[in-house]
Amino acid sequence: MAQRILGLDLGAHAVKGVLLESTYRGYTVVDSARAPVAPPADDGARLVSRQADALRALLAERGWRPEAVIAAFPGAAASSHVVTLPFTEPRRIEQTVGFEVEGQIPFDLDEVAWDWQPLHAHDGETDLHVSVVRKEELAALVAALAAAGVDPRAVVPAGPAYAALFATGAVAAPEADAPPDGADVVLDVGHERTNLCVVANGGAEAVRTFAFGAAHLARSVARELGLPEGDAPAALAAGEADPRAGEAQRRALAPLARELRATLRAWHARAGARPVRRLLLCGEAARLPGLTELLAPEVEGPVAPLALAAPAAERIPAEEAPGLALALALALRGHQGARAPRLNLRRGELAFTRDFEHVKGKVTRLGVFAALLVLLAVVSSGVRLFALARQEKALDDALCDAEQKVLGKCYASFEEAQAVLRGRGTPGAAIPRVSAVEVFAELAQRAPDVPLRFERMEVTKDKLHLQGTTDAAENVDKIVSALQASRCFGDARSGGARRRASDGKFEFSIDSGITCLESGPAAPGGRG
Repeated sequence: MAQRILGLDLGAHAVKGVLLESTYRGYTVVDSARAPVAPPADDGARLVSRQADALRALLAERGWRPEAVIAAFPGAAASSHVVTLPFTEPRRIEQTVGFEVEGQIPFDLDEVAWDWQPLHAHDGETDLHVSVVRKEELAALVAALAAAGVDPRAVVPAGPAYAALFATGAVAAPEADAPPDGADVVLDVGHERTNLCVVANGGAEAVRTFAFGAAHLARSVARELGLPEGDAPAALAAGEADPRAGEAQRRALAPLARELRATLRAWHARAGARPVRRLLLCGEAARLPGLTELLAPEVEGPVAPLALAAPAAERIPAEEAPGLALALALALRGHQGARAPRLNLRRGELAFTRDFEHVKGKVTRLGVFAALLVLLAVVSSGVRLFALARQEKALDDALCDAEQKVLGKCYASFEEAQAVLRGRGTPGAAIPRVSAVEVFAELAQRAPDVPLRFERMEVTKDKLHLQGTTDAAENVDKIVSALQASRCFGDARSGGARRRASDGKFEFSIDSGITCLESGPAAPGGRG
């Protein structure tokens, strides 16, 4: 069944969303859009409130009704840590990682929302990416989104989410001569923050989010050139034509290159000296003049804006792909389902609850359906029993009519009427035609020639019960087989054999119906 999933990038400058339709066979991008976030006003509205207003307007404008929403925690407030544990078993990691995290943060674990996902396993050790955010900040975000009519299934830090682009094949393939064992690096320069993700084999191996963006760049250039901050974008666009503006831009971008260099060095130290086969630029500054040349010395492969592959490229224009990269990655993370990494800040008391409510609703419906089926089965059985009872009464009435016509009386028991028809309508007719003596004689005649002692023999009107002992367990089978050859004990069956500790003999029991009652005694000299 198709499911519509919305990926939400809550930026400081704009809210961006990508809506895709997810099926078992794949996905299709349904729509993508962005809505500007209002600038700070005199009413002092917090950024998260203004982002929620922009989201509300975006949903109303596009008419989106997603069934699942995956949102990135906005800004750089979510801190990230790399924790290395000396084992690889998920169960042991789950039991241990909390103690490691508590030793690295200045808060109690009860005050923060946090989660982890594996980055790289090597030499029996596991490197983990741990993301931590103050619980009140996450609660404020969830409440603001709820006011906009959105309850995200997962809230994840932005950095690790980009790996979903590669895991689902949404990124255009690298050049033919790119090293197959190399890694891809995504650098998303937003308005107030920059996300960096090193991806290898479809999984994130290094992640950073730091406070640097287009707004920092504009402020730095405006300050150096002595311009109003509002004129900085024009100066940045003219950087190639104006040497002074170009030099100011290079100096303003130096912190970005420095953070990239430090992250790659730390990654190489943990994961080994693997080449970076390409650096993919995303965000507002992806097509900034001079950015490609500035970052090229930091990596072995080419530096270029992010390019998508089908089916995402069919609905997202190439010029918009870098700006919508995070929103698309979040939607694809939702499309991955159980295959996606476990990292989700919505855990514990802030966990997404509609999944449980959805399951509870399904269980309730299934319970109602099961109750209806049971009720229908009971009604059906009752109707069948009623019909059978009517048929039985009709047969009894017909039999009674026949007895009345033939015998002049309707008997309560058919056996009694049958006995009368055979001339046995007297009290003596109840005496069986085969006596107990004849039954014992038949038993003695049929008993095999094996060591055997009957300790108890019970004969009722229609049943025989024997208990005895013998020297070997296989003798019991011989006795049963011999009795089954008789006309009187054809359904003989053993109740089992048990060895007696006192003398080593085997105790056994045999039961049989007496099947020669109506046929009378055997002919003289016969064997039944």
